[in-house]
Amino acid sequence: MTEAPARPLEGLIDAIAARAAQGESISVATIQEIAGDRIAGPLLFFPAMIVVSPLSLIPTLPTIVGTTVVLIAGQLIAGRKSIWLPSRLSKAALSPERTRKALEFIRPVVKWIEKLSWARLTFLTDGLGMRLAAMVCILVALTMPPLELVPGASTSAGTIIATFGLALTTRDGLLLLAALALVLGGAFLLFRWLF
Repeated sequence: MTEAPARPLEGLIDAIAARAAQGESISVATIQEIAGDRIAGPLLFFPAMIVVSPLSLIPTLPTIVGTTVVLIAGQLIAGRKSIWLPSRLSKAALSPERTRKALEFIRPVVKWIEKLSWARLTFLTDGLGMRLAAMVCILVALTMPPLELVPGASTSAGTIIATFGLALTTRDGLLLLAALALVLGGAFLLFRWLF
């Protein structure tokens, strides 16, 4: 009998929801504490999904998320096992109410995606593959501050980063390849449109 795929993000969402239900504001530091050894993927996934949610309309939030992603992904490229963030970023928090609203949006998406995503081609999510994903996340995150000028435009950037974060969390190399193909396809179409 085949073992059911693990649901790592669903478990993290439950833990975050439990903290918010106790009245705790949720910060990147909280996610770091909850995620433990699985830190890389969740730290890319959760902030990016906030930008995909309606909370992306909060002024400066996409820029804060973009900056956070650049710092996290840069450390993944450098091969760091533990992620350091400036105190101001790691302690920036969503109120329990905003966390609840964000999780209401994120939970069904995660449930659906985790049915399709599980550990496969795991060698692509380690070493060079993880560094490549991190480099793409940096390039995409750098588009967030200018995209903030158009309300909701940063959603596409958040979706791409969240997909890479999900691939690293579930160790799904096939999903990582699919995300990379989408980015390359989008870059090609943009190049053809511009030139």
